[in-house]
Amino acid sequence: MSWIERIVESLAPLSIEQHDAKVMIAEWFYTGNAYDLEQPIEHCQLCGHPDIRYQFEIENEHTSNDLLVGSECIKRFRISAIDESGSRLSERASREKVDRDRSKLIQDAKQRRVVNALVALSIADEEFEIESFIKYYRERGAFTPNQLKTMIWRLKQHCIDFRPSDFKMILKRQREQDQLRRMEGWQVAQLWPCMSASQRSSYARRYGDPTT
Repeated sequence: MSWIERIVESLAPLSIEQHDAKVMIAEWFYTGNAYDLEQPIEHCQLCGHPDIRYQFEIENEHTSNDLLVGSECIKRFRISAIDESGSRLSERASREKVDRDRSKLIQDAKQRRVVNALVALSIADEEFEIESFIKYYRERGAFTPNQLKTMIWRLKQHCIDFRPSDFKMILKRQREQDQLRRMEGWQVAQLWPCMSASQRSSYARRYGDPTT
């Protein structure tokens, strides 16, 4: 079955137009509602593609029927998004909105994993003061080198599952840069996954690559 046939099969029962795929697709728009299932467990209700984790809601402007689809289908089939006033956006603006919404879902998932890991650490380690770390993270979206050094060590000590790349490092202030500069190479190597590409490049130029 061709992609056009799959699209018509999915949309026709829910649309006014019954034959012309282009006209049929034009009846639909991206509502701005997007969901993270946390696992790739669903199928795209438009094309049938499996292993969908991030679902995006599209709605028919005439029938109010809706489908949950993958982000790539919205861009591939040029389904318009709408702005806050309900007006349809251009193709370019629609693609940009879908990309922004998908990026936000990914970022939100990372933040949940960070908080969940810290909560688990506070349960395993009664001396760990979770409130101050979470407050700092929510205010700045990242941690200082010293905070990361403490957290990474304790998370590993208590065998708590976590993704180091979720724990971002902030180096905007001089004191934060000084914290990293004072660390031993092996300590920086442990924090290497927490650093952005530009942070790693800058450090390596000055002090060498601690992971080699």
